[in-house]
Amino acid sequence: MDRQAKINRTRTRDGRVSEVRNLEVNPTAIHPGYKLEWCDGILSETGKLEIFRVVPKSGSDPSFVARWDQGPEELDIDMRGASNCRMKRFKAEQGNYKGHHPLRTADPSKRIFTIDIRTPETIFAGTVSFSNTYEMAIVDQLKVTDTCDAEVIRPG
Repeated sequence: MDRQAKINRTRTRDGRVSEVRNLEVNPTAIHPGYKLEWCDGILSETGKLEIFRVVPKSGSDPSFVARWDQGPEELDIDMRGASNCRMKRFKAEQGNYKGHHPLRTADPSKRIFTIDIRTPETIFAGTVSFSNTYEMAIVDQLKVTDTCDAEVIRPG
């Protein structure tokens, strides 16, 4: 899909997260060769919503980008700047590579994810929390943006 097709697809979708706010990153461990960088947390015209990065301080080590995945409504971590073999291991969480799909805590009143990025050495461990802003079209020319948190109450 080309860039313009992505832009057109993003414009026609309602109910998507358009921004993340109140970002809190609480590391319990970070590799000494890496640092955290915050992203703007705003949905791009092509549909990317990047939240933060874990990047090498120097050298050619891989970096990691935390992004909101609109479809399943979950946080994903992508490895960048590594061989295809290493990126596939990370995404599949095989061979002591881990961290592509952080786990959401059981507390339904908060959006908190436990992150453990390994390559196989620990790159970053900790928690991340944020609130989502959803954009909904009311009529063709009017859009309202609001932030809300929902609670899922399971039967039984």
